[in-house]
Amino acid sequence: MTMPALAIEALEAGYEPGLPIVRGASLAVQASEIVAIIGPNGAGKSSLVKAVAGLVPISRGRNLLFGHDITKTLAHRMVFEGLAFVPQTENVFVNLSVAENLELAASIVKANRRESLDPVYAMFPDLHRQRAYLAGRLSGGQRQMLAVARGLIARPKLLILDEPSAGLSPKMVDQVFSKLREVRATGVTVLLVEQNVKAALALADRAVVLVEGRERVVGKSSDLLNDHRVAELYLGGRA
Repeated sequence: MTMPALAIEALEAGYEPGLPIVRGASLAVQASEIVAIIGPNGAGKSSLVKAVAGLVPISRGRNLLFGHDITKTLAHRMVFEGLAFVPQTENVFVNLSVAENLELAASIVKANRRESLDPVYAMFPDLHRQRAYLAGRLSGGQRQMLAVARGLIARPKLLILDEPSAGLSPKMVDQVFSKLREVRATGVTVLLVEQNVKAALALADRAVVLVEGRERVVGKSSDLLNDHRVAELYLGGRA
């Protein structure tokens, strides 16, 4: 058995001491895999990935990135461990141009601008054409592409996204998710939280149904498409 890219072990986390939102969740994500976390509203999906990214306090358990314990790593240091996190909102600087957003990301990780920017522009040619535009003038889908591109500047081993399809049209969801497949093809492991269940299962290799802060169903996305337990859990049932 190969070492997972990310191992979440019996994690408990929450914003207030003694009031965990994530309640013992465990998950293994294999290298170069796309895994989607789905589940009903209030299940703790975003809190789980934010805890992995160092943004929600952890009370128990641990997170291992390729075997290295990152549980106590501060959020702003995660990028140097090989983890990039793309939040759902406020994920770009709207008053900066596309180029300035990417150059700022490169400067933060002290990356060579040309070596880091050229591959990103090659993957996102629309951003190259729009590099002089203010990020605030981009469409929702283009802005999400820019957020993903910013995350890739540091050449992460693991890319985590929180609700990447939120507010996007079906056409833009297809475009963003197509780019995530390209990202995976470069060897980057992808973990995402997603409310669009159908799109998430079409994208991901495997999926996790999170309910009340714990994983309830884990399996291949193709299998979960017709798994009655998934529908039951979304309707408030218990597996």
